Amino acid sequence: MSNLDHYRALAALPLDGGYPTADEQALLDDELYFQRACQAYLWSLPAINMYAMKAGLGRTFGEGYNVLSVFQKRLKPNTVITTPNSDVIYALAFADLSQTGPLVIDAPKGLQALLDDFWHRPLEGPTVGDYTFRGDIGLPGPDRGEGGKYLIVPEGYEGELDTDGYYVYTSRTNGVFIFARGFFTDPSDLSGAVAAVEGIVVRPLNGEAKPMQYVPASDVDSNALFAADGAYFDMLNEFVQSERNDQVDPYMHGVLDALGIRKGAEFAPSAHQRDLLDLAAQTAWRMAKNVAGNFDRESKTLWWADRHWVAHVKTEQDDFMHTLLDEEWRDRTTGYTDIDAKAHMYVNHYSVSSGMMSSIPGKGAKYANAYKDDAGEFLRGEHTYRIDLPANPPANLFWSVALYDAVTASGMDAPGQDYPSLNSGNDLEQNDDGSFTLWIGPEQPAGKRNWLKTVPGKGWFAIIRWYGPTQDFFDRKYTPGDFVRVD
Repeated sequence: MSNLDHYRALAALPLDGGYPTADEQALLDDELYFQRACQAYLWSLPAINMYAMKAGLGRTFGEGYNVLSVFQKRLKPNTVITTPNSDVIYALAFADLSQTGPLVIDAPKGLQALLDDFWHRPLEGPTVGDYTFRGDIGLPGPDRGEGGKYLIVPEGYEGELDTDGYYVYTSRTNGVFIFARGFFTDPSDLSGAVAAVEGIVVRPLNGEAKPMQYVPASDVDSNALFAADGAYFDMLNEFVQSERNDQVDPYMHGVLDALGIRKGAEFAPSAHQRDLLDLAAQTAWRMAKNVAGNFDRESKTLWWADRHWVAHVKTEQDDFMHTLLDEEWRDRTTGYTDIDAKAHMYVNHYSVSSGMMSSIPGKGAKYANAYKDDAGEFLRGEHTYRIDLPANPPANLFWSVALYDAVTASGMDAPGQDYPSLNSGNDLEQNDDGSFTLWIGPEQPAGKRNWLKTVPGKGWFAIIRWYGPTQDFFDRKYTPGDFVRVD
């Protein structure tokens, strides 16, 4: 049977006299509902990735602007969340401006944090010179790591505000994501990094503030992942009901309406529609995973032409100083949304700010994903690979290589392995020329210290992170190797 047979059958429906029979009508109605549901799933991934984090962490650690889930022992695979970084200390909080009104964040010195709304759009902040800060707090933000007071204001706020002494950021949604990172150089001493993120104080501008709760999260199992079945649409409806009316994409909100999701209305699909929604979610999730796993086939995605490392926001191979997409995954030339790049991002990752796209040497971070080995085959847990990294990795703060489960995009959960990553603070073995060789596979190769464990039967992918990328990165003087299968 050809893959096209289903579509040929739809295209050949006779429509006698221009009108469908009852059977043809039912078939076309189902196809339209299914297709709309698939597209709604893909389009809303940024929001539901975010809302699922809020719901999942809230269930486990508590809810409220004052509740900061702190992964004080680093983030481990028992936390199911898309592509976490196990080589920094994470602290995550979720606020609701409809409950608090304008919100103040007291940021301590040495912090690196960001603010996103619930569509994963960085909050717009102050403009200094010709640069507008979007989402960033601390080192990449307007306080430059010296600490300061930030004021988060809902878009269209009509109350009186005294903004003197604040860095003002505006949110287009009620929901605000507060995401802080603390850096360490010695994995055996995390105290400084934990203290940095636990120095954050979040409080309403007006009224009494609740005491901060810095909730230890590293050793507690939690699931902050969005659904890959029909339950996704129940969460999408919950999100729509909880939020302001979003005017950014009225057409797609009309698609939601056609599925039965409309603010102020009950979401009550029939049993038949429930079946279609379930099938559509399962299909759309697979579509997004297919886009992600084959992102190297897209135009302008490869960092280096002879490697399989891909760039989230796309790049020209002869110009690493500029990203081709902006913080909302829009082409910087046309203004159009790059729908595949956005699907790749939010099915397997989360959070964005200008600092994460920074092309200022020594600031922000750069990331590269690999889903395939040097032969173009998907990376799989039953095989053993090596990867060679040249000497002098281009990172002022640190660099790391981390492995992720291809299904959940959370850290590779291999028995006996606390963290699915190796970083520049680890006691890594160097080659005579200063380069590094890492080994990845289900069993540790004899005499090889730089090893990450995988699980047979599970696909995986990798991210290299360079925090504080140096000029050598932007000048393209550093090229990591591909994963090379050795078994």
